[in-house]
Amino acid sequence: MARAPDGAVVIRFCVIDDHEVVHDGLRAMADREPDLEFLGGATTVPDGEHLVEQVHPAVAILDLRIGERDGGNGIDLCRTFHSRYPGLAVVLFSAYGNGELLAQAIAAGAAGYMLKETSVGRVPGILREITASGSWFEPRIASELLQRRAGTAAPAAFSAQELEIVRGISRGENNHEIGEQLHISPHTVKYHIASMLRRHEVHRRAELVRLASDLHLLE
Repeated sequence: MARAPDGAVVIRFCVIDDHEVVHDGLRAMADREPDLEFLGGATTVPDGEHLVEQVHPAVAILDLRIGERDGGNGIDLCRTFHSRYPGLAVVLFSAYGNGELLAQAIAAGAAGYMLKETSVGRVPGILREITASGSWFEPRIASELLQRRAGTAAPAAFSAQELEIVRGISRGENNHEIGEQLHISPHTVKYHIASMLRRHEVHRRAELVRLASDLHLLE
């Protein structure tokens, strides 16, 4: 086991994300930290599987949406890694602060769940916490999940009517067309969409569709 000059264990990690800028940022971060070693990055699921097989990292930072064009996602790949490499700590990297996605990640064997809005300066501490304690989950989302399981949290990600609106968006329908389908006014459709955007902390209608898809609600 490699150690930094101060005696700390060196944390060897890789990243699987289809955005090269993420690789560059994590590589630069690791260069500044004596106890972190960046082992490389991959932009596809097959390349990610090959990378992990070749470099044997302690931690893999994995984009939640990786492989979606091929019908998969980061949770599927996390499940694969958890089965193949029991000692590998997988950190899901997501734009969505959602307790239901966190629950899916934990069920797939993830050791961590980190938001893409997290500043690079916080990442070394997160990697150290995962190495020391075995897990780290974004506190706000973890609190939401715990409250939900205790029966005190907010309702599910989408109400029945909201989900029908999101399905309409996924079909390319405008507010008037969605309203006709649901027998509500376009203004009411607009109100519900604004409410969902605010609650899920996203900015575009398409992001609501992606979130519902990640939660397997559009199948």
